[in-house]
Amino acid sequence: MLYPDFNELIAFKDRRSSLRYSSLRSVKSSVHGNHHSPFRGQGLEFDSVRQYVPGDDIRNIDWRVTARTGSPHLKLFREERERHLVLCVDMNASMNFGTRKTFKSIQAAQAAAILGWQGLSQHDPVSACLFGNVPEGIQFFTPKHGQKSFCSMLKMLSEPIRERHDIAINTALHRISQTSQSGSLVYLISDFMDLDRNIQHYEIVLNKLKRRCDLVFIAVNDRADASIHPIGTIGFCANHTEKFYVNTESIAGREAYAAMWKENRRSLYEIAAAFKIPLIELTTESDVHRDLILGLKTIARRKK
Repeated sequence: MLYPDFNELIAFKDRRSSLRYSSLRSVKSSVHGNHHSPFRGQGLEFDSVRQYVPGDDIRNIDWRVTARTGSPHLKLFREERERHLVLCVDMNASMNFGTRKTFKSIQAAQAAAILGWQGLSQHDPVSACLFGNVPEGIQFFTPKHGQKSFCSMLKMLSEPIRERHDIAINTALHRISQTSQSGSLVYLISDFMDLDRNIQHYEIVLNKLKRRCDLVFIAVNDRADASIHPIGTIGFCANHTEKFYVNTESIAGREAYAAMWKENRRSLYEIAAAFKIPLIELTTESDVHRDLILGLKTIARRKK
C-alpha cells in the first residue's frame, strides 16, 4: 500500500484510549472540556481555600475553615477546560519511504488519526497543519469540534501526491507558532530527516512556541534510514528532474551515510532535551496504536 487507507484511518475512531496527555500549563479556553486548568475557578476538583469577598457564591463557603478562623472562607476548585489539539504532519518526499512493514507516511497518518479521534472524544477542538507535498506546500485546518473537518484532513493525508514541495520543519514550526492558540497541545509527526545541525536555528521559534503551547515530537523512521546496505548501484532523482547514481558497495560511502544519520539523531535528541520536548519514536514496523500509547504513558510517568 503506497498511501494511507482512508477507511482505515476512520476505523481508528473505535480504537481510542482513555489516556490523556497531562500538562501543568494553564489551558486558557473559557469553554468547558475535559482538561484540568491550574487557574482558579468553580469546577469539579477541590483546589484551595481563600477568604470570602462580597459577591462570591455563598454555596462554596468552607464552614469548617470559617468556624476555625472566625471569618468566612471560600472553597476554590480547579476547572476542567477544553484544549486545542494541533496535529502537525510531515508530508515531504522522505516520508514516502519504507523497507519493512509499511511507509513512514502511512505510520504518520495513523498516529495523527489516533490522536485526533482521541481529542474529539474528549470534546477538544482538533486542528491540523500538513506540510510538504500538499497544495501550496502547507495546509492548515482550523480548530473544529466536529468530525467533518477532521475527516477532510484524513482525506488529504490519504490522497496520492499531486503537488511536490519541499517544506522544512522550521517553516512548519513558524506557521504553527503563528496560528495555534495559547494552551494548545501540538504533536509534530515527522521523520526529522531535514533537521539543521545548528540547534540555534530553532531557538527563536521553539522558545516562542513553548511559551504558549505544549509540544510533543513523534519521530517515524525506517531501519534503512540509519544505514545503506551493499546492494549495487542505485539510481535517484533530485529536484524531480536531476538523476544521479550511488554505488552502495562503497564502504566509505556507507560509513559516511551512517555517520550523517547519527549526527541527525544527535541533533534531534539535543533539541528535544534543550527545549524539554517529549519525544516518542515509532518505526515502519511499529504497531502504531500500541507504541504511541506506550510512549504517552512513559511521558505521563516522567511528569509525576
